[in-house]
Amino acid sequence: MCSSDLGPFRVRGTVVTGPTGRYIPYGINITGLAHADYAAHMAQDEADIKASADDWCANTVRFQVRQGNLVSPAGHVSQAFLKAVTTEVRFAENRGLVVVLNLQWQLDSARLAESMPTRRSEAFWASLASHFGRDPRVVFDIYNEPEQLSACGWAFWRNGGNCHGRHYIGMQALADYVRARASNLFWVEGIGAGADLSGAWRYHITGDGPLEYSEHRPPGVHQYRTWDSEFGYLARGGHAPVVEGEWADYARSHAPWACWDNAPVSAPRFLRYLQVRGFGLIITMLVKGQLIQSTNLNDPTRFRSNWSCTSGLDQGVGHQAQQWFFRQNE
Repeated sequence: MCSSDLGPFRVRGTVVTGPTGRYIPYGINITGLAHADYAAHMAQDEADIKASADDWCANTVRFQVRQGNLVSPAGHVSQAFLKAVTTEVRFAENRGLVVVLNLQWQLDSARLAESMPTRRSEAFWASLASHFGRDPRVVFDIYNEPEQLSACGWAFWRNGGNCHGRHYIGMQALADYVRARASNLFWVEGIGAGADLSGAWRYHITGDGPLEYSEHRPPGVHQYRTWDSEFGYLARGGHAPVVEGEWADYARSHAPWACWDNAPVSAPRFLRYLQVRGFGLIITMLVKGQLIQSTNLNDPTRFRSNWSCTSGLDQGVGHQAQQWFFRQNE
């Protein structure tokens, strides 16, 4: 029997709790709302949400929500897109899932202009907070992979300012803006595409309200001590809870970020690490060659004897991740 969590969520030290006890998120990314033609993807999203709950025993789904779909560069909100977001959120909640809403900026046309929070990001969250700010089963992942812009660094990540001739408001200001409008649990990500959190506590986000730090795809040597230094120290040092907010390991020659060179060994080691440390896990995604081997949403990928990052494709960590989810429900 797959379990579910209700919210509202509170943070006490390094633990997130809800009405039924500790909340450790484990689930799958849902990506239809990140596409410009999002309406054409909604049926597949609903199938993925259903499979996440029924076949994978997830307790959480993370929606990648395209900023450009919701808010125009001039700050106008698309009511049609907001309705689509609401429809998918309600569908997931009715399946017993917690929903994470993530501001996805990478698919917008002006990549440099949107690579750290701006006033457009505030308009994005003003709209979503007005609709979901009183929904205890919605978590706000306030900015996807804030980009490291040359040597701008951690102080810039936290405080904002000018970088490469552009002005950004910083993660602290965005967190304050969201917190002033909603009491939801929210996630804060670190610098860059790997969402490095190594400097996050030195420049940590302050203020009241439930907050969890989210890491993506840790680089480097795949060992406990490395993961502890990159992000696990936040919880081990008693500072804040941590979630692995976007991870995948699968053979794909054109996506080196998604493939560890010794994945059949390092991927199960990473899953054990998360289990031992009590960290959550969100994985990407129910697509052939990533989490699944075919169009069947309950046909998880596996590592076979001919595996490598550039050959033996359509292999990956799907089966091991699914079993990890099942263990969370024991």
